[in-house]
Amino acid sequence: MLKRQVALTSVGFALLTATALAQTSAPNPPSSSPPAASTPAPAAQPAKPPDTNLAGQGKWRTSKLIGVDIYGPDDKKVGDVTEVIVDKTGKIEMVTVGVGGFLGIGSKDVAIPFEQVSWSDQPITPPAPAPSGGAGGAGGAGSAGGGMASPPAASAPKAPAMYPDHGKISMTKDQLKAAPAVTYSGS
Repeated sequence: MLKRQVALTSVGFALLTATALAQTSAPNPPSSSPPAASTPAPAAQPAKPPDTNLAGQGKWRTSKLIGVDIYGPDDKKVGDVTEVIVDKTGKIEMVTVGVGGFLGIGSKDVAIPFEQVSWSDQPITPPAPAPSGGAGGAGGAGSAGGGMASPPAASAPKAPAMYPDHGKISMTKDQLKAAPAVTYSGS
């Protein structure tokens, strides 16, 4: 009886060892060119770790695209990004823009091909107010004082953005309101 248990334990241990070795050893990939025996191997250089800090490298976080303002050809806000639609390979195909309504009530999402959106890191500058004279000048001076606080903030160096400031499209708000709403199957 004892011999039988020892034999079964040995066989089980051998099977487990073979399985463990099969999982840890990887096959060598086939070489597409014959090995060059006469050329010396280059000195091994330390592998460069992958750069995990993607800030400032032209990469955007899609989670940060949601909520970015979208402007029409007249530089007036038409909506903001509500969804980012990707294909099965991960390529961004479309963004949906929430149009109309008030505080999200009564609004609809319209799909716009990603290539049709011109993204910008620079904020849209509102047109400068016309100077006013007379008694209204004091009120205008107060407004100008508020405007004076903005330029230093705009000229201050900012950290690399992981999303654009805004997007611009060629459609007006009225055209987007007239466009069909996005529907999602299965939801």
